[in-house]
Amino acid sequence: MHPAGLDAFARRDAKRTGIYAFENAPRQLSSQYEKMFRQNKTAWDVFERHPPSAKKTVIFWIMSAKKEETQLRRLHHVIERCVKGLKVGVLETKPKDNA
Repeated sequence: MHPAGLDAFARRDAKRTGIYAFENAPRQLSSQYEKMFRQNKTAWDVFERHPPSAKKTVIFWIMSAKKEETQLRRLHHVIERCVKGLKVGVLETKPKDNA
């Protein structure tokens, strides 16, 4: 780093470190949810083959929900997609109604 960068780093406010969402993102599934996921061997194997960045995104999406019911709904959604062999971490599109 350049001296100016080192100086700015030394002057940082420790109270403002670790307060942003990306700094505190859940990095793994809770042990309870991982156990549920692993019970479906097919889904778990498919999920494990995804790249780390996709798994990180999906885990954050599941664990960042405030209500447990939402977390469980999201977990079951991911398990269903994995069983079907579909990608996870990708926005789904619904077919348009051609009325």
